Amino acid sequence: MNTDKKTCILNAAIKIFALKGYQYATIAEIAREAGVSKGLVHVYFESKLDILMDVILLFIQTVNDRIAEKMGSFESPIEKLCAVFDAFMEIMSHNNKDLYWGHILKEGLPATEALKDERLREKFSRIGPRVQQLQETLDTIITDGQRQGLIDTSLKPQVIRQMLGGASQLLFHGLAMQSHGGSIAGYDEADVRQAMRALIDKFTLKKPARKQATNKKP
Repeated sequence: MNTDKKTCILNAAIKIFALKGYQYATIAEIAREAGVSKGLVHVYFESKLDILMDVILLFIQTVNDRIAEKMGSFESPIEKLCAVFDAFMEIMSHNNKDLYWGHILKEGLPATEALKDERLREKFSRIGPRVQQLQETLDTIITDGQRQGLIDTSLKPQVIRQMLGGASQLLFHGLAMQSHGGSIAGYDEADVRQAMRALIDKFTLKKPARKQATNKKP
């Protein structure tokens, strides 16, 4: 199959799903945006759900690859944690600052048992491990930070990960809605970066200042 055509269809789907919502998007609109025939879309994808799964797989893999690339430049767990959310920001805003991903990520997928088609079930089964890889990356960074005395140990790594991830998702969604005229978030990408760093800082343990030695005689 022509991978360029498939990529073109996926990019078109990302835009249409974001602008219209998965429920209201149509294969015909995706084909028109991609500049291909509706029939060609069906050569690569059986249904709109099939396309959505590929879009989500593409996003998660892109995130994992970008995070691995960015983390290679840092040693400190705190710097790595900041790099993770910088990677999210870069990916979210890669499509002409329209933040299409911010809309798509809120789309829910059906439960595995609801999928009758074997091809869809197989594709769905590949999403879980990639999401788990992302979660384990964050948990490992946070755990390393806790072991080094850099990150608060009163909360489990998984809890900190969920708090950071949830905050970032809400902030990205606000930007996406603002970008498409749905609402006024009142902040921009620079604010999101600053907010995530401030939140990470809340979990960062501040090392006490060293006391100066005194010359008092016993």
